[in-house]
Amino acid sequence: MIPLKLILSGFLSYRDPVEVDFTPFNLACISGANGAGKSSLLDAITWVLFGQARKRDDSVINMQSETAQVRLEFEYEGNRYRVTRAKTKDKTTVLEFHILSSGENGWKPLTERTLRSTEARIEEILHLDYETFVNASFFLQGNADQFTQQRPSDRKRILSSILGLEVWETYRKATFERRRGVENEIAQLEGGLQEVNNELAEEDERIARLKEVQANLTTYSQALAAQTNYLDEIRQKASLLNERKQLVDTLAMQAERTRQELEALQTRLTARQEEKETYGDLLARADEIKKGYQDWQDARTELAQWEETAARFNQQEKRRHDPLTTIETERTRLETEQKSLQERAQTLENAAESAQAQQESIKTLEAETAQLNQSLAERDQLEEKRQQVIQQQAEAKAENPLLKAEMDELMQRIRQLKTTEGANCPLCGQPLSPEERARLIEELELEGKQKGDKYRANVKLLQTVTDQVNELTAQIGIYAQVETQLREKTRQLDQTTGQVKSFEAEQTAWEQEGALRLKEIETALKEKNFALEARTTLAEIDEELKEIGYDAANHDAIRAREAELQKIEAQHRQLENAHAALAPLEREIKEIGEQIEKVSASLAEQEETHLQAAAKLAADQAEAPDILSAEREMLNLQEQENQARMALGMAQQNVQVLDTLKQRKKQIEAEREEMAHSVAELKVLERAFGKNGVPAMLIEQALPQIENSANEILERLSGGTMSIRFITQKEYKDNTRDDLRETLEIQISDTAGMRDYEMYSGGEAFRINFAIRLALSEILAQRAGARLQTLVVDEGFGSQDEIGRQRLIEAINTVKDDFEKILVITHIDELKDAFPTRIEVTKGLRGSEVQVL
Repeated sequence: MIPLKLILSGFLSYRDPVEVDFTPFNLACISGANGAGKSSLLDAITWVLFGQARKRDDSVINMQSETAQVRLEFEYEGNRYRVTRAKTKDKTTVLEFHILSSGENGWKPLTERTLRSTEARIEEILHLDYETFVNASFFLQGNADQFTQQRPSDRKRILSSILGLEVWETYRKATFERRRGVENEIAQLEGGLQEVNNELAEEDERIARLKEVQANLTTYSQALAAQTNYLDEIRQKASLLNERKQLVDTLAMQAERTRQELEALQTRLTARQEEKETYGDLLARADEIKKGYQDWQDARTELAQWEETAARFNQQEKRRHDPLTTIETERTRLETEQKSLQERAQTLENAAESAQAQQESIKTLEAETAQLNQSLAERDQLEEKRQQVIQQQAEAKAENPLLKAEMDELMQRIRQLKTTEGANCPLCGQPLSPEERARLIEELELEGKQKGDKYRANVKLLQTVTDQVNELTAQIGIYAQVETQLREKTRQLDQTTGQVKSFEAEQTAWEQEGALRLKEIETALKEKNFALEARTTLAEIDEELKEIGYDAANHDAIRAREAELQKIEAQHRQLENAHAALAPLEREIKEIGEQIEKVSASLAEQEETHLQAAAKLAADQAEAPDILSAEREMLNLQEQENQARMALGMAQQNVQVLDTLKQRKKQIEAEREEMAHSVAELKVLERAFGKNGVPAMLIEQALPQIENSANEILERLSGGTMSIRFITQKEYKDNTRDDLRETLEIQISDTAGMRDYEMYSGGEAFRINFAIRLALSEILAQRAGARLQTLVVDEGFGSQDEIGRQRLIEAINTVKDDFEKILVITHIDELKDAFPTRIEVTKGLRGSEVQVL
């Protein structure tokens, strides 16, 4: 990855937008005072690419900004890419990824649907994640000796982490879980095998049980057959008794039918005798019935005449309905309208009383509204003044944290200058005379005093302004309800004014129309001068009805008399029938008496026969065997036989399943053997994936390459006087042990001989660290499938003497052809001129600024 252009704003110490163009150079130093924001440029690159810097949360946002935004354009494998990442406080991160198209379309989006997917695509294109990128390309502060400063026993673990070999531990854990799973399956199989063996151990017992059940079934079957034959005999006897019982029932039914026939004849005889008596009574009243019949005929004739007269009267009466309906409808309409107008007059009379009071209320509301508007104007003036004071307060609050941080930094520098002895500057490592030290302390103290005066003035201002804000806020609070009161009073004024205007309009309309109409209706109802045409028609119809002469009372009286005499008609018909029917009726009564004598004799004979047959049946039934007991015994034997058959089936199944269990046992044993083989293989894989397996082998393979690359670099840094050798195994102090312990010692050969790395310090230790660190970077990039095109060094020059610094610069110049970009961070002034390009970082009141020189 080759950086081309970096633009950032609101990120860490960079408040205002800053742009850095990397295209004009391939080697440059980033210089500036401590805390100026040099390392923040490197944090911006890792944050925009991977979303990670020194921190990942909102702490990357500048304290005076709401949003941190970084844009990086870079080149990789011949393509130009652009990544933009923005983070607003308390909101989600926005990430955009583009590639420069060769056509006319310009930047083509590569952004995925989610933030995580877009970050994964960036890592896929770079062939690097954050950890690998930082370890390979960045020599960050405090990380150059991360590997060499560890104890020899821990260096392999650190080297494993740097080389990304943690994945083998993941493989080992996965293999362990798989082995545990297979072992659990084996345990389950062994449990199943134990169950199978337990059942196979019952083979002899199951065969004996089968023979016993077969014998029981034979016994129950024979007993059931004998009981079945006995029950058949009993049932045959019971069948004969049933036939005889049916005969007795038939005799009883015949006697019952004869008895019913006798009762019917007697009933018929009684009815005929009563009918004969009725005919006799009618013949005795013959003259009376004939006279009543003639009176009924006369009444019918008179009723027919009145019906004809009534028909003509009703026809004329129907003509009265329409004019009566018209008159009544008009009266109802006028009365309804009259009532409505009277209610309206009463309403207006009541409203007139409240209208006067509303007029007075309008004057009061207008005065109150004017007073409230004046209060709102006073509140707005106070609010404007409070906002001005709050602005002053915000500016003082924003400035004081910056002043405090700057004063703390000045105090730290002054303390270091006062407490550190020696000729070199404790801040930058430059030679420093006592006069220069005193002058520098005096300048720093003066600058600190000026910032302190400003800080204290801001504190005093904040206290004063706070009091003013509180006082103004309290004054404004007095007017809190004014606006609500104004809205309510305005609403009341508008409502009252509208009500008064509405009443005046309605009063005018009533006087012009409603009052006149009410008087007109009252006159019409009183004098009955409405529906005049219908009233004339009704008078004419009434005159015609008088001429017809219909009397409804006489009509009703004759109708009642005709209805009363109508019942004589039936008696007249019966009288006519009595003369013809009396002789036949007497003959029928005589025949019915003869039939009753014959049927009575037959009934006595049938009852005697039934009694004899019923007595014989009862005697035979008393001597018959108990068929219910025999049936219960047979059912009991059937149930026992069925249970025996079920037991036989179960016993046969228990014996037959033994063959299946034997096959199942062979299958389980085969599966257990196969799984045991898998467990053995997985244990081998666990050992291979463990720290003493493949990772140790990979480290052993990587160390020679790291050692060769480090020696090439160290040779340049030391002028050919130093070389590195890695020792991976060493004998135990216990002489009784034949094996070797795992270690990773670093031995250095120089003009004084071979010594351990721990014997070196200062500039020599840094040169060793730098050589090993750069060698590790090359290995990491190769393993990730990426090319190491950019190198950033963010530490180390302060610990070097003049010769060491020169050799380090020479080493960087020597390897610069291996990289497309090399950036070196330093605050030592004498090293700035050693690089062809300088990126100067300074810090002002509005944050860090960058200038390329």
